Amino acid sequence: MKILQFIILALVLYCNSSKSDPSSILTFLGNDDSPKILIASPSMGQKNLQRNVGIDILFSKPMNINSCVQSFSITPNVLGYFDLSDITLKFTPSNLLAYGSYTYLITKNCESKDGDDLKDVFSVNFSVGESAEAGNNPQVVSLFVSAGSVADCNGGLANRINFLQSDITNVCMGNPSINELEIVFDRSMDQSSVISAVQFSPSISANFVWNSTTSLRVIPDRPLNPNTRYTVSVSAVASDAFGNRILSPVIKSFYVGSNNLVPNLSSISVPSGTLADCLAGIGISTDIIANSVTNGCLGNPTISDFVLLFDRPMDRALTQSAVTFSPSLTGTFSWAIGDTQLTFVPDAKLIYGNRYTVTVNRNAISTNEINLSQNLSYSFIAGGAIGDAPFVQAVGVASQSCSDSFPGVGSATGGNWLLGQCYWDSSLPMLNASSYTYRAGDDGTVGNSTCADVNTDNFKLIFSKYMDTNSTLNAVRLRRISPPSTIVQLSSWIWKDCQATFPFGCRVLELSFAEQEASCNGSLFGNAGTSGDFNLMRTDNSPIGYPYYLISVDTFAKDTLGVQLQSTFNFTVEGK
Repeated sequence: MKILQFIILALVLYCNSSKSDPSSILTFLGNDDSPKILIASPSMGQKNLQRNVGIDILFSKPMNINSCVQSFSITPNVLGYFDLSDITLKFTPSNLLAYGSYTYLITKNCESKDGDDLKDVFSVNFSVGESAEAGNNPQVVSLFVSAGSVADCNGGLANRINFLQSDITNVCMGNPSINELEIVFDRSMDQSSVISAVQFSPSISANFVWNSTTSLRVIPDRPLNPNTRYTVSVSAVASDAFGNRILSPVIKSFYVGSNNLVPNLSSISVPSGTLADCLAGIGISTDIIANSVTNGCLGNPTISDFVLLFDRPMDRALTQSAVTFSPSLTGTFSWAIGDTQLTFVPDAKLIYGNRYTVTVNRNAISTNEINLSQNLSYSFIAGGAIGDAPFVQAVGVASQSCSDSFPGVGSATGGNWLLGQCYWDSSLPMLNASSYTYRAGDDGTVGNSTCADVNTDNFKLIFSKYMDTNSTLNAVRLRRISPPSTIVQLSSWIWKDCQATFPFGCRVLELSFAEQEASCNGSLFGNAGTSGDFNLMRTDNSPIGYPYYLISVDTFAKDTLGVQLQSTFNFTVEGK
């Protein structure tokens, strides 16, 4: 019944418009089962239509409406949406139509539910607006670019914004890697004239791709430059498909402000920790960008590597050449993690107390040819800070594996005279006296062989600077601080780690002491019965926890430049 009603309506419309014999409509309808279009609006040749016009089509029988939607097209291309039923198709443009001529087409691929194709290709031409309104001049209606936050730009989530009517300052360098521009016209354009009319300042190298006859994509060959204002101009040589040029040039600009592709130096990590931890290879990797590091490892255990981490892949050769060290270092570079991690391994251990500065200048460049925004410099102190005044850096006894050169490495838990390192170094807290024990050399038996010097009670002091040997030696003394008191005197000494050139001086002092109360008190105390006493008095741990000895260095000890010791040094040990 519904089909019959539409046929009657079609007959009335046809007769009214054609003034023809109604029997001719029967020819139009035909006698076969092929579907036909009964009514179409706008109809062929209609003019002066409003810009909000839509397209309505009535079919002669129920249709596979999806096939008809796929068979539908309009030129120039117009974005819009469909309202559908079995026998009707309605197309509504998303925006008001531009003034000018349009042609819509439905091919024979539009088929009925019975599977019959449309009888004939259906095409209608119509125009929008008066001829005076339509004119001959095309217009640029939109200029699109991606803009947003750094995260949105990098994630490809930035919004497409029309900058034709507004100034945009947070444009992406890339979205995520390249930021396409789009120029939209109000009608079909002559492609070659448009491409020749489009210019950028600063200039960019780009590929031009037409989405449709009205939309041109500009795809740059590389990301846009950060902190740069780009001007886009479309000159008056741009013309439509009929040769009509735009009335006047379009000139608009935008600012690339997100800087989302500028490479960033995320961290510079060096191993740090106590001298003992560094020597054991368990120094903690510490970022010198985020932290003030004053105890960088000299070697972990023999070398100390620098690890630079970038937030995006970098050009290897150019980035390596942009990395420098002060004081100068030689070494090898290696890359990892997709060219985002650069490791530098020095050829030699770092020097204790030196401040090392790592500089990465803006010549460092990512693989997509974006430079760092500025020169970057960060520094750390190797081993420990050495101020203007010297200080005792480590203490031990000669029988230990305590270094004969600066710096010495101490033990965080203390130890005895057979320890594989010094008792203590300046990077560690100082423990109680019972944590450090030495073996006195005088065992109570008198004789030349038993009174000979042993190294288990020869104390070793390591200084942070080259010391004046006279003032420093006179500033050192050892005394017993637990009862009963004794008289302790210096027997002999040896300076080590000395400079061979002016101002000379040494950094390691090894000392032998003797006690008057010991059994072997020889020439030092006037006993002719022995050849001498170079050892302290052995107690064999009786009573337990005694005796305690204090070795001290007074502040009148000076370095070779005449600077006095930073503060009086006191270190307490237990004799065994």
